[in-house]
Amino acid sequence: MFRSFRHAVLEPSLMKILMGLGSRLPRRTGWAAAGPAGVLAAGIPGRSNRFMSRNIRLVAEPMGLSVKPARVYRHMVGGILDFLHLSSRDDDLFRRVVRVEGEEHLAGVMAQGRGAVVVTAHYSAWELIPRAVTLMGHRVGIVGRQLWNPRVSLELDRLRSRFGVETIDRGRGAAKLLRALRNNTAVGILIDQETKAVAGDFVPFLGTPALTPTGPASICLRFGVPAVTLHIRRIGMEYLLKVDPPVDLRAFRGAGGVEALTGVFNGRIGEWIVEEPEQWIWFHDRWGRSPRFRAVVR
Repeated sequence: MFRSFRHAVLEPSLMKILMGLGSRLPRRTGWAAAGPAGVLAAGIPGRSNRFMSRNIRLVAEPMGLSVKPARVYRHMVGGILDFLHLSSRDDDLFRRVVRVEGEEHLAGVMAQGRGAVVVTAHYSAWELIPRAVTLMGHRVGIVGRQLWNPRVSLELDRLRSRFGVETIDRGRGAAKLLRALRNNTAVGILIDQETKAVAGDFVPFLGTPALTPTGPASICLRFGVPAVTLHIRRIGMEYLLKVDPPVDLRAFRGAGGVEALTGVFNGRIGEWIVEEPEQWIWFHDRWGRSPRFRAVVR
């Protein structure tokens, strides 16, 4: 009974409260509030914090990366509040908050008229990326799955669609995704979480094999769709969206190309994390099914 109440009433109500706070709070106040919220979240026992502790101990620390759980949560909460705040603000303010570097890289591949597979990660305020790309003048779609609560998921999709962003459900096959690419859409795909519902392979990620979706690489190589990686990171009270040069797909033709290209995607995401490790979400079970990781845990 409580679970039904939580899904039908509690979670949607909390979402509306958060949206109201995010839209009304000054951004500096929201960032200040994200600090105590991060400390609180880091102290709550549960699966997420067990995963975070394990990932830091077995992956981050051997790489010499300093990761404080409270700061990881602070960046996440601050990013969510900024997304909600800016969703109710005009484009001029958005452009002042979110700067873009490397815009020409995406413009170049979109000029080919075949769309683009845009690979990114759950890093910093990733929900700001789609609107930033629409403001570059491109049609945008994002591939994702419905959240645990359909009503919360619907509200999030409504916020995204306000700026012309199309949501593509990854659980309903590739037809809608391919149709979007044929319409010259920049299709964003996040590949930094283990996803059981799609095809994947164990590919090195921060030095440890991790089950990674291979669909983006497969689409690029099979249909000749350009591949671009990009990410957004927080710098003070602003964000920098950096678009990388497109990947030269000619180097990945033939056997093993899909796995090799997926490795390039993982490598670029890893570089972003090394640069600012606390802006990535360490609290999910990224390496949970990796044979090497499981052997170490045991």
